[in-house]
Amino acid sequence: MICIISVLFMNVYGNSYAEKDIKKFISKSIVYDDTEFSHVSGLRTAVENERFRLLVYDETAVFGLEDKSNGYIWWSSPDESDIDEEVSQIKKEELMSSAVLRYGIPEKRSDNNFLRSGSSGCEVSVMDIENGIRLFYDYESVGFGFYVDYTLEKDCLKASLKISEISETDPLNIATEMTLLGSFGASDDTENGYFIIPDGSGALINFNNGKTWASPYNQRIYGDDTALVPERRYSVNEQIYLPVYSIVKDDNAMLAVATKGDSNAFISAEVSGQSGSNYNICNFTFVLRSTDTYYTAGSNSERLTVFENGGIKCGDIEILYYPIARKNVSYTDVAECYRNYLVNNCNVQKKENSAPLYVELYGGTQRKKSVLGVPFMMKQTVTDYGSAKMILDKLKDNGVDNVVVSYSNWTDDGMKNKVDTEAKPSRNLGGKSDFKDFLDFIESNNYEFYPVSDNIYFNSGNGFDTFSGSAVRVSGSYSKIRSYDLVYGVPDSFRQNKMLLAPECFNEIFSEITENYSVAGLNGVSLGGLTDSLYGDYSKNKISRCDTMNIIKENLSETAGLFNNGILADGANAYVFPYVNHIINVPLSSSGFDLFDEDIPFFQMVMHGIIPYTSTALNGSPDAENVLLMSAVTGSSLRCDMIYESTDILKDTEFDYLYYANYENWTDIISVGYKILKPVLQTVGDSTIVDYIVENSGRLITSVWSDGTVIKADFDKKTIDFNSNIIRLSDYAKEGIIF
Repeated sequence: MICIISVLFMNVYGNSYAEKDIKKFISKSIVYDDTEFSHVSGLRTAVENERFRLLVYDETAVFGLEDKSNGYIWWSSPDESDIDEEVSQIKKEELMSSAVLRYGIPEKRSDNNFLRSGSSGCEVSVMDIENGIRLFYDYESVGFGFYVDYTLEKDCLKASLKISEISETDPLNIATEMTLLGSFGASDDTENGYFIIPDGSGALINFNNGKTWASPYNQRIYGDDTALVPERRYSVNEQIYLPVYSIVKDDNAMLAVATKGDSNAFISAEVSGQSGSNYNICNFTFVLRSTDTYYTAGSNSERLTVFENGGIKCGDIEILYYPIARKNVSYTDVAECYRNYLVNNCNVQKKENSAPLYVELYGGTQRKKSVLGVPFMMKQTVTDYGSAKMILDKLKDNGVDNVVVSYSNWTDDGMKNKVDTEAKPSRNLGGKSDFKDFLDFIESNNYEFYPVSDNIYFNSGNGFDTFSGSAVRVSGSYSKIRSYDLVYGVPDSFRQNKMLLAPECFNEIFSEITENYSVAGLNGVSLGGLTDSLYGDYSKNKISRCDTMNIIKENLSETAGLFNNGILADGANAYVFPYVNHIINVPLSSSGFDLFDEDIPFFQMVMHGIIPYTSTALNGSPDAENVLLMSAVTGSSLRCDMIYESTDILKDTEFDYLYYANYENWTDIISVGYKILKPVLQTVGDSTIVDYIVENSGRLITSVWSDGTVIKADFDKKTIDFNSNIIRLSDYAKEGIIF
């Protein structure tokens, strides 16, 4: 019987299915005819195009996306009969749900209530629409209803939800989170594969990795909402810069891209055995309303939850799912798919990559000093304009001939943490004359210069008041940015707190920077935290993270074209890619969560050949050799932090983390590192990574490039093999150069 059905099954679905899949379909009484695709307990073809077929069970609203190139089907939910019998009823309902809604009850200050479309408390109806299906989810008993459209595009499946059409009819309940297609592509404990998580540089989570003791992965895209200042900070994680994840198994992969709602999305992942399930699952969850916590007066234990006021303001939700069918498909194929999406759909234009050295200079800061026994915050020079020129000149003498320079705190306003838009050189650093000499040096050597105007955190002054110009938390208190004790993670009471600039001020900030920098003859700008920080303002202004993202995008669109050198981004969330010319401080690793199995340079695989980027500072790393070797195989230009004065003067200042940055200790080392990587990076400047091979537990890495170049980094031998040319770092020790 199985043999006969197997032949029919292979004819219809191709050869990509195991026998267990055939048995699964047999148990559902396959009826096949020549005029219709197939009927499996009510399964029908809802719509199809040249590439895909969308199949649906009308009774259960479970649907599948068939890739017609090989017959593989991605199901919205696993087959109910395959779910482990020991799985709890709640978890089973969650696996069978294409939509899970979390809601809060403000009167009870409760936010731990979930509605699952796979449960008896929800009625789901299916309607055919143009190019797809519409699923209506009705939770009548608690007053929620909404519909989601699932439509076939030319090369993907699109899931879209209009936020304005979410119905909330019970005044006691408010929607707070939404998970769409939480089990799409779920893989059981008999399948092999992995998830790609864009945490930092990128990471892999292998199916069934046995790490059931680890916490499931759950991190916010574009970082935490800065306005929701945490009471404690226990760890510092790498950021998610890309609104994507991927499922890779056998010869099939699925890239999921959050194209709307990304500003409010989390990426979650768990392996079989976690949360009581035999499935490996990865998905997006979208925050509909923000929540905050506060403590009642005089109590350190009674924590209360407060909800964002008013209607849902997070913006619509849209996810694109790109199936990739290819023999031995891998994360390099997924990176290529997302890179093509950015170029073809997001107007991300390729920039020239000449593999320069990126040098970050730091002008001045404030330090508390005693005058007649009275403490004052006084300006302190760290690197004046003449010293900055001298540092660059020394690098030039050492053979560094291609430099991109950024300069932080080069104005008095920058040192004082006031809103810094006037582009006025500081007298403490040498004034207009010395600054002009510095600019002349930059121009005569054809360097690119990006003065930094970082205005996310500020003190009162220049027309911006910390009361009227600060963002407000959901709880109603001001977003006061704290410094935290490095050991205990509690607020450091000895550091001065700064305020978080309200997003409604961004239009004025951009306008002033554009006007004043142009008048000053500056050809580029670095905007500090504006390119990688995202937050809302929950005051009466009611500006959501989505609103803030759109404000930044609109202003960047107008600003970028007004500077010849464009914009340098110190960290870049994906929505700024169309507007920036350089990205610095791209992580070389992930956050290293217990659930992860391997780090990969997914960010670099996506971005190389589009926008030039750097690694983290070579001299800021505890292992400079590792940074140099990783930079070679990932195509990352070198970056360094440089100051002129002794690092002793940085104690108890905002620059105390630059304890390593004195130029005297590093100019020779940085110059040698640049000359080592220059021929390697310039050769692959416009190429993409087409293969990435990790051997010997990560001690030997090979990257293969689209132009045929092969780069190998041996972390034990400390060598770089570049098209069979061996570079040994140990050779430079004879010259006194120790990385």
